[in-house]
Amino acid sequence: MVGLLLTVVAVLGRVEDPPKAEAWWDARVESSLDRAPARRAVWVRALEATPPDQRPGMAYLVTDLPEGDLDKLDPSALSTNVAIAYQARKAVPWGSALPEDVFLDGVLPHRTLTEPFDPMRSVYLAKYLPLVKECKTPGEAGLKVNAALFRDYKVTYNTRRLRTDQCSRESIAQGMATCTGLSIMLVEACRAVGVPARVAGIHSWPGRGGNHTWVEIWDAGRWHYVGAAEPDPNGLDHAWFGGDAATAIKDKPENAVFATSYRKTSDHFRMVWNRSARVNAENVTDRYTAKAKGPQPPRLMVEVLKGGERVVADVSAYDRSTGLAALVGKSLGPAADINLHLSGPVKPGDSFLVVARRDGQASCARATVQDDTVVRIDLDRTSPEDRAADLSAILKDRFGEDPAKRDIARKLLAEVPYDPATLALAWDAYKASPLHADMRKEFDAKTVKTKDRESPYLWRHVGEKPKDGWALVIAMHGGGNAPKRVNDSQWTGMFERYYKEHPEAGGYVYLALRAPNDSWNGFYDDAICPMVDRLIEQFVLFGEVNPDRVYTLGASHGGYGAFVIGTKTPDRFAAVHASASAPTEGETQGVNLLNTRFTFMVGEKDTAYGRAERCQAFAKQVEAWRAERGGYPGEFEWRPGVGHSVPDRDKVGEMLAFTREPRPKSLVWVQTDDVLKHFFWVEAPNPVDGGRVEVSIHENTIKLKAEKQDKLALWLDSKLVDLARPLTIEVDGGKTQTVTPRPSVETYCLGLEERGDPKLSAGVRVEIDLK
Repeated sequence: MVGLLLTVVAVLGRVEDPPKAEAWWDARVESSLDRAPARRAVWVRALEATPPDQRPGMAYLVTDLPEGDLDKLDPSALSTNVAIAYQARKAVPWGSALPEDVFLDGVLPHRTLTEPFDPMRSVYLAKYLPLVKECKTPGEAGLKVNAALFRDYKVTYNTRRLRTDQCSRESIAQGMATCTGLSIMLVEACRAVGVPARVAGIHSWPGRGGNHTWVEIWDAGRWHYVGAAEPDPNGLDHAWFGGDAATAIKDKPENAVFATSYRKTSDHFRMVWNRSARVNAENVTDRYTAKAKGPQPPRLMVEVLKGGERVVADVSAYDRSTGLAALVGKSLGPAADINLHLSGPVKPGDSFLVVARRDGQASCARATVQDDTVVRIDLDRTSPEDRAADLSAILKDRFGEDPAKRDIARKLLAEVPYDPATLALAWDAYKASPLHADMRKEFDAKTVKTKDRESPYLWRHVGEKPKDGWALVIAMHGGGNAPKRVNDSQWTGMFERYYKEHPEAGGYVYLALRAPNDSWNGFYDDAICPMVDRLIEQFVLFGEVNPDRVYTLGASHGGYGAFVIGTKTPDRFAAVHASASAPTEGETQGVNLLNTRFTFMVGEKDTAYGRAERCQAFAKQVEAWRAERGGYPGEFEWRPGVGHSVPDRDKVGEMLAFTREPRPKSLVWVQTDDVLKHFFWVEAPNPVDGGRVEVSIHENTIKLKAEKQDKLALWLDSKLVDLARPLTIEVDGGKTQTVTPRPSVETYCLGLEERGDPKLSAGVRVEIDLK
């Protein structure tokens, strides 16, 4: 019987398998599966398992599925994505009213750009569906999600994120993302609750560059824009980038606005982070530029960096043509979108000096604006080389002959960051000033003039020029109350043979100064010091002299000059010497020599005019001051058995070993006229003969005693005090005031004009009213 059955089967042939169910998808899906023959079977099984009501969505995704997903994505993950999309559509009030094409392209897609596929759609659905279920429109729902999403997951804008196209999980793990990562996160959350959303953006803003990404949400029959993590109380189509987007250029892909699409299009989204990838997109520039209000003025935009990161800083931009502030505010920190800046409209072609300050640091830059211009200021580069030329131009105006330009430059320099490089530029500009033309003529003619004095001089170089500039030795001759021919003879003798040359002590200018007259006090009346100050400035400006190595000495009539000049203006000299002379009562205030080396020599037999006796008394007084306060470097050289001619011919070599200290921390200044207003770093605007000032600094406390003074000013720099901390000023042991210093390049320039010496100027001038 069994054999008979086998025979029948053999005769009739093999039994056929049951017929397969007919595929529900179309040729476009089949064509897509042909791209991945090795995985066709798994995709077919997923398609076959798709519920009928979800088949349009599954077919839509598979048709244009990226090849990377076709090869690697688990089909069940795509099926889950589709199921959640349909679930959300049914759960929200606006779901049934969504046009099918909007649902398929704006809600259904599982990916936005090139981010990793690590979906959070189910998590977002559970979390935010209760939030939006009562919303009437997708726009209202999208705004609620935008307001809650980043707060809930504590994700903020930050350029230190690991990658540009982060998925939601990556951004949440880091707690940060840039505009692209934030937009991807918002699109996924919106789609999870049935809100049509897509990414939009621009590769490069016209004119100024920089890219940006944002989100579009479909509502009321069209797409609207919104900034991810930037909810605006005014709703959709209100964001800081709206005005920028209105300047996009449709026909220039790099400057056009594109919105992503899942379906295949004829164009693609321009991605700065992956220029080779192709994500379908449509050019939507017209929608943004339609809101343009006509030509808009260009904007000056400012970004401040520290440690390579954007920081909040105080910013001021000054118009270079007026010196007035055109933009004042605070720069934006790392939490603000990198495309968002402190900005303001300006006129095309205008130039600005832009200054940023933060925590005691400052830097600046120049900008000339034609189109929107971003100025980036790095606080870690307080002296960027690229600003030197502009600062030099401002400083040239500051010390120039045009009063209007000088005034503008003063305003600008009051704001320029204070640093050594800028001070060096200021000194260079001061030296090159055309305002020194008359002084230059004097220098060339070997003469020095003031309003009531004029003296010729002779000079020569001795030795080789040192790296830091020549020293200057000013020698003053004997004679005095004698005929002109006698004083001329004394002067030429002083130049030709009196002091021995000492080239081994360092290169110097040896200068013999002729007394301005032939009277007994030609070198020591009240008008002599301003003339010597001008003489020194001539050689500092035009003779390459180092102002810290200036010396003066003289014998007889010239020695009397040294006793007066050295004690009236010790801040000008590294060392002073007087021979065969004596202090002048009322004019020689040796107490002023606390910080300046002063030596004097007299012979035992030089008794005319009480010289020997007066020198001995002066030496005892110096010893008393030294015992009381310290300081008073120098010595008295008593020569037994010697008369008016003393052995002082080698004094130049001794003096050249010393260098001036222009910023000592303790000063005593007894005024002997109403002419000299400056003494080291103290200024008396209204000096009084017999006035007295004592001042000392300990850390940032300044103790001051004053007699016969109505006001004083202190010129301070970082060698004297910490300019980053407040100053305490105690007056006469009683009244105390606190001052917060702000160094200014303009103050330093003012000091150069008043002193003609870069070491006696400073960036801080503190006024003290003593009335």
